[in-house]
Amino acid sequence: MRFFRFLVRELLLHGIVFAVVGTVVLSALYLLSIGAPSDAYLDAVKSFLLFISGHANSNTVGFTSGQIIFAGASQTFPLAMFSLIFVILIALVCSSYAVTSRYMALNFGKKTSEKIEKVVMFITSLLAAVPLFIGFWLAYIMLGTVPFFVIAFVTVIMGGLSWDATNFLRTDMLAQVNQTHAIVYSTLGRSRGRFFPVPGSYSGYLFQSSLPRFIPYLAGKVPAIIGSVTIAEIAYSFPGLGSNLIDALVETDTDLLVTSVFVLLCINAVVSFCVKTILFLIYPRVYEKTI
Repeated sequence: MRFFRFLVRELLLHGIVFAVVGTVVLSALYLLSIGAPSDAYLDAVKSFLLFISGHANSNTVGFTSGQIIFAGASQTFPLAMFSLIFVILIALVCSSYAVTSRYMALNFGKKTSEKIEKVVMFITSLLAAVPLFIGFWLAYIMLGTVPFFVIAFVTVIMGGLSWDATNFLRTDMLAQVNQTHAIVYSTLGRSRGRFFPVPGSYSGYLFQSSLPRFIPYLAGKVPAIIGSVTIAEIAYSFPGLGSNLIDALVETDTDLLVTSVFVLLCINAVVSFCVKTILFLIYPRVYEKTI
């Protein structure tokens, strides 16, 4: 019964309803901003119905529903997933190094690692302050043709996503260092897990305690990741949903705009669903508290 409620809430309410209502609201705001006539709203509704049925969506640019879905599935969704993975990995590595450095400073007086960790955090905070377009331009200048995974890496580094995730997880794990359960665990002679929270290590134990809070945090960051990915597609002229949206705005193509926004919101819902499914399967009680 609990799993059924989860599917209804996430697939129906936060999935289908979210995508449909979001498309309606954003499309209406766009039409309102350009001063579109009243029949344009009806045309937008017809365009949406044509998209659902699989017919052509744009009289100006000529995209079909299949092409728009393919753009999202082949470019936007993989780029979003790569970015999410990079956010998680960077947060895990930096947080592990931070807590083990604090442990060494408190118990052995070795503060060199802690100083290095602070310098790294300062540098990453500076990178996070760089506008995304400038970061993409610098990556293009230095590397020329930028590989797909590098674009995802630059997206999370320059967009501040990895820095924010690291700060959240690092703060949560550091708050446990002086707690009784962490002190007792550190006396068991386990490995520190300096660069990654390996299960059974000191940092792995602290990460396990932070995981019920870190997963809901990631779910809340999915819209920001999707937005950053869209900017990356525009900057590198990828044939993804970001390029479709620019084409729609330049050509004042309401049909293309409506369908692209809908697919973009669907991708946002799918990525959020993946993260929340992990939370539900591992910590069902935590999931119930976070909704």
